[in-house]
Amino acid sequence: MPNDTSTRFEKAAQERPHNTVFGELWLFIRINKKWWMIPIVITLLLFGVLILLAGTGAAPFIYTLF
Repeated sequence: MPNDTSTRFEKAAQERPHNTVFGELWLFIRINKKWWMIPIVITLLLFGVLILLAGTGAAPFIYTLF
C-alpha cells in the first residue's frame, strides 16, 4: 500500500476542475435528471436581472412595461 493519506473526498475534488455555481447547478440537473428545475432557475435569473435593472437608469422604461 502506498503512503497515501488523502481521502476519497480529496481525490474526487482533485479530479474535476473547480466549476462555477452555474456549472455545479448544471451538473446537478443533468446527472440527477431534475429537468423540471430549469424553468424555475430561468425565472429566478430573469427576476434578478429585472431587479438589477430597476436600480439603474433603465428603471423608467421597465416601469412602463408593468
